[in-house]
Amino acid sequence: MKLPTFVPSLPAAIATAREYLAQAERADIHDHGRMIESHASLTVCLAALLGALDAEQEVTR
Repeated sequence: MKLPTFVPSLPAAIATAREYLAQAERADIHDHGRMIESHASLTVCLAALLGALDAEQEVTR
């Protein structure tokens, strides 16, 4: 899966991660579609967070 190349600022990435994590916590575990949506959202969010951390530490991957 090719993830977006946009790298947000670290504070923005952290805020977004917290928002998506809160949404995932409220999702109904029995709603298969919602679980897939949460997984996809959290995957992209994690990639953005790691990109922001790498950028702040000036690490290239």
